[in-house]
Amino acid sequence: MEILPRYFLQLAYDGAPYRGWQRQLAAPSVQEEVERALRTILHKPDLFVVGCGRTDTGVHATDYYLHFDAPSEHIVDDRLVYSMNSMLPDSIAVKRVIPVGDDAHARFSATERGYTYLILHRKDAFMADRAHVLHPKLDVVAMNQACKYLIGKQDFTSFCKAGSDVKTMLCDVRSAYWETVPGGYRFRIRADRFLRNMVRAIVGTCIRIGRGQALPDTMARVIAAHDRSAAGKSAPARGLYLEHILYPFIPAANTEPLDP
Repeated sequence: MEILPRYFLQLAYDGAPYRGWQRQLAAPSVQEEVERALRTILHKPDLFVVGCGRTDTGVHATDYYLHFDAPSEHIVDDRLVYSMNSMLPDSIAVKRVIPVGDDAHARFSATERGYTYLILHRKDAFMADRAHVLHPKLDVVAMNQACKYLIGKQDFTSFCKAGSDVKTMLCDVRSAYWETVPGGYRFRIRADRFLRNMVRAIVGTCIRIGRGQALPDTMARVIAAHDRSAAGKSAPARGLYLEHILYPFIPAANTEPLDP
C-alpha cells in the first residue's frame, strides 16, 4: 500500500459561527469547511483531516494544526494556502502548509498546548463573540496566588466535564497566570494536555476568587476534591482561544500566534 505524503496545515479561526472544530451531522464545523476546501483543490473526495484537538462551540483558535495525506501526484506548496483562503469563509484563515514525516500526528505528536481567556470590563460591539464581559473588578493578585496551585502534574478531575471518556485525568500544567490588559484581564495557561472544559472551569473558579467569594487556597481544595461540583461555574466559551501548540519538529518561534 502506498504511503501518501503527509502535511501539517496551520490555521486560525473564529469559533462563533461553528459548533466547534469536530465534524457534526447537522451543524457547521471548522473541520467540515477545511475538508470541503481540500477535497476540491486536491480532487480527493475521500480526504479527511486530523486536528490537534477538539474545541467546543464558540471557542476560537489563533493557532491550530491539522494533518492530512495528499495524493502523491499533487504538488503541495504555498499555492495551496492561497487557494484554500480563497475558498474558505472569512472566519477561517490558513497560515501555512508544512511537509512532515509520515509518522507525524497533529494530535499525538504535540508536546504542549496553550490557551488564553479574555475578559473585558465593558461591552464592546466588535468583541461580542470574542470576549467575556464582566463588570466587577477582579483581584489579579489573589487569582495569581490561586494559579500557583495549578502548576505541576496532578489529577484535574475537578475541572473536567462530567462524562468525559479519557484514560487519565492527569495533566502537567507548566504555567498559569493572569495579567491586566487594556480594558480587562487575560488568563494564560500551558500544559502537556487539557481535559474537556478544563480551562473554562479553571477560569470560573479564578473569577470566584477574584471577586472575593473565595480565598486563593480554595484552588488547592478544589483540585484535591476530584469532584467537578467543587469548582466554579464554567466561564462562557466566547472568551477562550487555543493559542499555542508545540511540536518537536516545528521550531517553537514559529508557533507563537498574534494575540486575539
